[in-house]
Order: sequence, then structure tokens, then C-alpha cells
Amino acid sequence: MTTPLAVVKIDCHAVGATVKLFHGRLPPVCPARNGIIKTLVKTVQQRVADVTAIIERQILSGELSVGAYLPAERTLSEQLGVSRSVVREALGRLAGVGLVESRQGSGTRVARPSGREISDGYERLMRRSAAPLEDLAVVRLPLETTMAALAASCRTDDHLTRLEDTQKILGNPRRSLAAHVKADVAFHSILAEATGNHFLPLMLTPIHDLLIESRLQTLRRYGAALAYAHHEKILLSVREQDPAGAVMAMREHLTVNSRHLQELSQQISARPRPR
Repeated sequence: MTTPLAVVKIDCHAVGATVKLFHGRLPPVCPARNGIIKTLVKTVQQRVADVTAIIERQILSGELSVGAYLPAERTLSEQLGVSRSVVREALGRLAGVGLVESRQGSGTRVARPSGREISDGYERLMRRSAAPLEDLAVVRLPLETTMAALAASCRTDDHLTRLEDTQKILGNPRRSLAAHVKADVAFHSILAEATGNHFLPLMLTPIHDLLIESRLQTLRRYGAALAYAHHEKILLSVREQDPAGAVMAMREHLTVNSRHLQELSQQISARPRPR
């Protein structure tokens, strides 16, 4: 079921023409302060910006909830008084920042919040600046020790069950390397969720996405048993709702991880380059 959209109204009485919402069409004219009717002449890009702002505001305000389908392009075009190409470009902009997603044959709907766009930005930054992965490990330390303390204070029984499930996989030597990496990532993601803080998962997920390759290397080199042992200490403190213990266990885990990344980086740098 699609959700009707409010439409932009330009208030010419305000300096710079502020935007207000109402249900109806985009008016072609509006009164100026002196009472003279002025025609609103807008470029295509200005109309795209207006339509983008309307839909974005309704998504961020919750008027359009996650999973809600937007009206078809033709309907939006009629509602907003703009061409379908303007609507199409506005939806493309919204998709580009992760607010909507389009599926062939099923329309456009509000996307679930994720850190994918932040991940892409981090990755571009790392590639352009040649920043080592150890730099990300340093960033993780204050974030994830705080996360561990909050998780110990705020976790639920469901969080504990899911954390324990990841440990069953990580601690099973018969599982594949890919399964171990997935369980390792999931453990930290569940901890972030257990904090009850909406920003921590969005901040940490992109970092962990970039560290998947390093996890493959460290788990292959040092084994999943070490990661399992570290996670078990963190889990014990979270289970006992001991924030201080969770911080200490997470600090130990990340310090060792950082050292492993440095060792791997040094080994890679020491390899002779092919001529």
C-alpha cells in the first residue's frame, strides 16, 4: 500500500522563500509582500531538490515508515506538479543516500537505515589516503569499550542468547573460516545493538565492513580459538552486567587485534615486490 505525499508550498513572505507542506498541487504563483503576484520560475534541478526535500523530510519525520511504498512515478508527478523525469531523479538522489530502495516490478520503498553509505565513504578515504587498517583499530578502541560497558548495563536475555549463538559457531573448529568471520562480526554487531543507542551500530558497522578482509587474515593466521576466548570474557561480563569488566575484556581483545594487524601489515610490506 502506497502512502500519499504532502506537497511543497513556497511561502514568498519569508526571506528566501521557506518550504511548507500541504496536500495539493504545487502552486504556479504566490503573493509577494507588496501584493503583486509573482510567477515561480524554477529550473529542473531546483524542482528535483524540492521533491527530494519533501520526500526526505517525510521519511526522517517518520511520516513514511521503513518498508512503506511510495506512490508510482506517474502518481508522484501528478501530486507534485512536476515531470516524471524530475521525480525519477529525486528518487535516484534518495536512493544514493540510502533513504529509499527500488525493486524491479515492485516499486520504491523506504529503506531500512544502514551504515552502507558511511562504509563507502570510509573505503574511499582509505584508498585515497592509503591509511593502514591499524588506524581503524585505534578508532575502535574508545567506541567499542564504551559499547561493551553500555551493553553490560542494557542487554536483554535475547541479546545474551544471540551472543551465545555466535560463540557456538566461533568455538566450533569444524566450521568454515567464512562462518567464523561471520560469527565474529555478528558478535560485535549484537553488542552494539544491546547498548540501546541508535548511533553506535551505524557508526561501527562500516568499520567492521572494512575489517572483514583483515578478519579473514587474522583468523586464518592466529585461529578462531583466540577470538572465541576473548569474546567469552566479554560475554561473561555482559552476562553478569559488569560494565567495568566488559571494558577490560574488550580493551584486551582490541589491543591484541591491533597488534595482529600491525604484524600482518609489516609482513606484507616486507614481501619483495614483483619486477
